[in-house]
Amino acid sequence: MKKISVFGTSNKRHEKRIPLHPSLFHLIPNNIKPFLIFESGYGDRFGIDDSFLVEEFGGVETRDNLFEVGDIWLLPKPSKNDYTHFSEGKILWGWPHCVQDTNITEAAIVKKMTLIAWEAMYGGEDDTHIFHRNNELAGYASVQHMMMLTGKNGYFGKEIKAAVLGFGATARGAINSLKSLGIKDITVFSKRPVYLIKAPIESVKYKRIINLSGENMLENSNMQPVPCAKELSSYDIIVNCVLQNILKPIMFIRNGELDNFKTPIDIIDVSCDHGLGFYFAKPTGFDNPNSIVESKVNYYSVDHTPTLYWDSASYEITKSIIDFLPHFVENKWKENSVLMSALEIECGHIVNVNILESQNRSTLYPHKICE
Repeated sequence: MKKISVFGTSNKRHEKRIPLHPSLFHLIPNNIKPFLIFESGYGDRFGIDDSFLVEEFGGVETRDNLFEVGDIWLLPKPSKNDYTHFSEGKILWGWPHCVQDTNITEAAIVKKMTLIAWEAMYGGEDDTHIFHRNNELAGYASVQHMMMLTGKNGYFGKEIKAAVLGFGATARGAINSLKSLGIKDITVFSKRPVYLIKAPIESVKYKRIINLSGENMLENSNMQPVPCAKELSSYDIIVNCVLQNILKPIMFIRNGELDNFKTPIDIIDVSCDHGLGFYFAKPTGFDNPNSIVESKVNYYSVDHTPTLYWDSASYEITKSIIDFLPHFVENKWKENSVLMSALEIECGHIVNVNILESQNRSTLYPHKICE
């Protein structure tokens, strides 16, 4: 049987989410509880003392000791300070985002770690993302936060016209957030034709992202393809929820195209990847959540907004992962197709070919970056 270290704090600034919400402890099988070791102080925010965790589970340890005692690290948001604890044979289960992050990839290779990514967990007949509720909350929270920062509300002041790029779970959260703030004029741009959009949201207009001879364009009000920047310049708010293929990204605004924007706009880049979607795209944190670009764009790109609603987010995370705990404790995770499909790196060997391609790494261990 394997032990799982359950982390209650993060080295990422302002990150407050936890992997197992105390209100759902009763759903954890009794035969699994002795193998869960919690970070000391884990339940403080919920009025739960360490003595309860010692009595009901496998005990408590300091954060540093958790890296030693646990075979599996249940750590939602690993950061650079955690990489020093990487060691051979350990499994990290959280959001590593290896494809985008060369640092965590390199650390896992050198220390022969195994990384299983929450962002890559899909299951069911329709291949649903296991964390779709967290993604939805990301869209919701990003819109709420940026609207407070800009001091705007659809119920008061001038009418606001919003464009939402993409129509997955993140976009649904963003749309619900816009609606909750009184914004009625909402247009969704999706790669899918209107007749293939599943469960469309009432009173929202739908247009297409169209690829013509390798050039991505947006459908205008006359259902004609036009350059992305030209169409987007007619909106007050743009919410980007497109999951990018970093090898073939969609560029909505390129360098030089802001010159044609007559009025300032707000861009909420929920699905932010550095340099993708917008030439100025760059993930940031809560210390500096937004910035002004060329006096034309108020750009927001906080990369972990669900932590604004950390209690609700933790609850949704727990519902997503709780059924997988026995697979790790019983060391049968390789028998689970969802977990195997989310295996990014195994004992230092890169499994996900997207990591190799995006970082231009060799297919052979130790996967050196090719010059």
